[in-house]
Amino acid sequence: MTTAHRPTWAPAKGHEEQGGARMFGPSQKHSKLDDAAHTVLKTRNEGQATIKELMERDFRAELEERERAHFKKKLGGAGGTDAVGQLTAGDGDTDAGPRFVPKALDADDSDSDDASGSESDSDDDEDDTQALLAELERIKKDRAEETARRDAEAREAEAMERAEELATGNPLLNLGSEESEYDFSVKRRWDDDVVFRNQTRGEPKHAKRFVNDTIRSDFHRRFLNKYIK
Repeated sequence: MTTAHRPTWAPAKGHEEQGGARMFGPSQKHSKLDDAAHTVLKTRNEGQATIKELMERDFRAELEERERAHFKKKLGGAGGTDAVGQLTAGDGDTDAGPRFVPKALDADDSDSDDASGSESDSDDDEDDTQALLAELERIKKDRAEETARRDAEAREAEAMERAEELATGNPLLNLGSEESEYDFSVKRRWDDDVVFRNQTRGEPKHAKRFVNDTIRSDFHRRFLNKYIK
């Protein structure tokens, strides 16, 4: 019995004492996905908010500076420093931590001048908006009326055309009219004078039979009689 179909688990390898089907240890496969990926702990560098940098930062001063810039931008650069509420620590317990209480802002004084001007501008804008809306409604109404008028004219014209077609469309009902003259004669077809029309009209009719010989077949004989003789 042959073993050519069997797989070669232990192929022959060159060696000093080669010979026979020597068995070797099984091969092992190792995937790179099994290797450890992150073996080094990443740490923060300088400038990446380390613990030392966070301990040295003054968050209170930064918060006050951001609030001062915000109110200065909001009030247009006038009186921004006076309007900013300075954050003060409360008298609470030290265990609870400091409480930051912003000072109250008097917004009525700063916005009183802008209120009168904004009211007049808003009135003018409302009037312009009302006028534009009225004009838009008028244009829409005119367009709707024009569309309805065109549709009515089209329907009326179609009805008149249909009535006229029903009255004069049937030639059998208008034989006595002098205006229209109808010709009921059969006209020639458009393909009556073509070249290849009725080519087999003069061909004699033969009985269909089968002859297993192309030389003695009826078609070959007619071909010889027509073109050779």
